[in-house]
Amino acid sequence: MIESILRSVSKDNADTDGDEVNDVISCTIDNNQINIDAKTISPFKCIIGSAGQLEEDSQTAVIAIYGCWLPDRRLREYRYIMDQLFYYIYHKLEKLVTKDYILIYFHGATPKHRTPDFKILRQYYQMINFRLRKNLRAIYVVHPTRWLRTLIALSRPFFSNKFYHKVHYLFTIAELEREFPHNHISLPVIIEQHDTLVSYIDSF
Repeated sequence: MIESILRSVSKDNADTDGDEVNDVISCTIDNNQINIDAKTISPFKCIIGSAGQLEEDSQTAVIAIYGCWLPDRRLREYRYIMDQLFYYIYHKLEKLVTKDYILIYFHGATPKHRTPDFKILRQYYQMINFRLRKNLRAIYVVHPTRWLRTLIALSRPFFSNKFYHKVHYLFTIAELEREFPHNHISLPVIIEQHDTLVSYIDSF
């Protein structure tokens, strides 16, 4: 039996960004100076975290993205929050990724009102620089819903075949552990609970 390599985490455990001064994170993205509103995105900063590197390839970073920490689309300043959060994620990727990297996206426990629509995601994807696009080795989607898989399938014409073939689905945390047995991936309690429910339903 594979020993669990996941540990629970809450939003309160988020580290203060070293670049943050007076509620502003100043960074350069593609030669453009960006001032990120750190106070506004404070409740959502746990959306991204590092899971170290692959054991077989120490040059490949493993990055976790948690859909459950996305902002509610019903918020009055939703688009502003999402833009600031996108810059923050971009900023973190630029710091964490030196060569190749793998994204693990946790979709479990993410309600539809926290899932960005396709138009916004496409705009953000187009803003990502060539280095980050090229060096993305794979995307693992954990707890994908049928709706999300359908959305990804329908979006295929808008992305390259290379990108589409980088997407892999993992339906349980046990599958994730088998895929990444040596990486310490933080797991929010709400995702643990979702996985327990999914595993229970699948047992019937």
